[in-house]
Amino acid sequence: MSQEHVSQSGLRVVVLGFHESGKTSLINTFLNQTGPEFWKITDSCVKREGEVCRRKLICIDTPGWWREYPLSDTADFIKQKIVLSVRECLPGPHAFLLIIDINNVPFTEKIRRSVEEHMGLFGERVWEHTIVVFTRGEYLEGKSLEQHIEIEGEALKWLVEKCGNRCHMFNIVSTESCDEVDENMNKLLKQIDGMVTKYGNSGFELDEKILREVEENRNTHQERAKMRQQKVMDQREMLHKYGVPSLSELTILLLGWLISGKTAAKDTVLGQVDHVNKRRTYTSERMFGEVAGRQVSVVDTPGWWKYLPAECNPEWVKTELQRALTLDSKAPHAILLAVPADTTFPEEQRKITEDNMKMFGDDIWRHTMVLFTCGDRLTDTSIEEHIEGEGAPLQWLVEKCGNRYHVLSWYDKEEKVVELLKKIEEMVAGNSLFRPGPEAQEPVDKKTNLKEVPTDIVQFLDQKWQKMDRELEKAMATIFSKTTSKLKGSMDDPGTKFRDDHPCSEGTSKEIHSGKGTSPQNTSEPKYPIKKSGINAATGLGDKEQTRERPAGQMERMKEKLEMEWGRRELGVIQRFQRQLSELRQSGSEADVHDLNQSYRKVVWWFHHNNTSGYASNEEEFPTSSSCSYPYSI
Repeated sequence: MSQEHVSQSGLRVVVLGFHESGKTSLINTFLNQTGPEFWKITDSCVKREGEVCRRKLICIDTPGWWREYPLSDTADFIKQKIVLSVRECLPGPHAFLLIIDINNVPFTEKIRRSVEEHMGLFGERVWEHTIVVFTRGEYLEGKSLEQHIEIEGEALKWLVEKCGNRCHMFNIVSTESCDEVDENMNKLLKQIDGMVTKYGNSGFELDEKILREVEENRNTHQERAKMRQQKVMDQREMLHKYGVPSLSELTILLLGWLISGKTAAKDTVLGQVDHVNKRRTYTSERMFGEVAGRQVSVVDTPGWWKYLPAECNPEWVKTELQRALTLDSKAPHAILLAVPADTTFPEEQRKITEDNMKMFGDDIWRHTMVLFTCGDRLTDTSIEEHIEGEGAPLQWLVEKCGNRYHVLSWYDKEEKVVELLKKIEEMVAGNSLFRPGPEAQEPVDKKTNLKEVPTDIVQFLDQKWQKMDRELEKAMATIFSKTTSKLKGSMDDPGTKFRDDHPCSEGTSKEIHSGKGTSPQNTSEPKYPIKKSGINAATGLGDKEQTRERPAGQMERMKEKLEMEWGRRELGVIQRFQRQLSELRQSGSEADVHDLNQSYRKVVWWFHHNNTSGYASNEEEFPTSSSCSYPYSI
């Protein structure tokens, strides 16, 4: 295709990258579109077009994937949307723009593998049509792009070379003049023209086999989704034939893994989304409110590990979970098991969830409903399509709960909550109230077949998380107070509160005001901290334990799992900053945006230089020996 033809028909580009890499911001810069409607998080493929340097430009914004996480952790419906993005700009894109944020964490081998796997959705030929576009180039601080790539090391050099050494830099928080922006855009457009000329075709054509497989899977999932929807409707109609009384009081128990959105769901149910102070939940606590004429109480609980086996939960978590069953001598009408709707649910998560639920006895499943949190991320995908797309593990969980499920988003209106309460009333009508038997209060070890994990391992994992969480909270409070205290309305008392508005983040019910009461005041330490005297900070071993060598490979797997647990916490913080930047662009002054940009930069620097991504620091290594020869395998 000639350059003249491309100029007349317009350039078609698909913009790819991980969450918060600057994809949408880059498109806004390209098209000079700055309205609030253009700063929304991209959860579906969005086609946008405009004129750039007197040429038509068609951009396809795509859902991002989680930085550092493998393709296997990306939900099936998100992968489908990424692949089908090429159908939004037929006959196909002239270029893929792979966005890498210069001001983010170092470009590690883990990030490189994640990028390679996600780009691989399009097949090997995608690299011939890809340009690496670095965003936030203003943070290079005088270094050239070439110097930055050299400093970052082999992982980033591999990526640039894989794309034929085609790369470009763009400032998305820019002080450049319009002429400078146009000049920069012209350079990028010339790179795209060069690719079109080199490969002599109208653009990238996705392998028909890949496209056919994705579309067939989507059609299959949609058909099965309709069958599941009908099954649920029939199930609910049958219950209503026998009568479903409206209950004046409802007690709900929330369970789930760390950062599953339990606490956000509690606040949504009680209509308290504007008064959230997010931290980890350390105690099981009941909060009250009035919803649609009902007195509703919600019991929030500490979360268990997502990636680590159930036997790695510390004793205080098990104690609080069991205490929650009969808190204030009231058994729950329903147990809501929180599962984020924007994540995959492989067999590993199914087994960990099943093992954690064993502590409550077999009867608990008859009174449990799957609560899909972060429902706004589904956009045009039904929850039934997500269930069918994820396959046997998630389908098992839904069926185990009697095909009972509900979707909740962070800012859902009361009608969505009322629908949830109606489903709970239906469950009570069908199964009666949950009455925990004596076995539910027995020690967990007596009623499960879980292997015993050495105490030093369990305590170390818990202490490491708590330490990182305290350091994170302290650092965020300091950064907020120094750089954002003058931003009216953006944060409340930033010097004393660590606010987290990310809907997928775990939090505590402390310092949250509900309809008819308040919870106890928050403290800096958890109610059930692990005793520090029993663990040697240097070795991670109990003071009186004998030592026996544990294979290094097992420790590496443990480090990786803890890093994945903590990585989701970091992502929540980064996303919160990005949302605040977006809000200020809509309503704040130029000085406000500059201050928050500086704050964001300090946060990223702090992550980089304080080693908070789950690995032990030099002063505090993972335990490498134990009195138990437990064959630890994660």
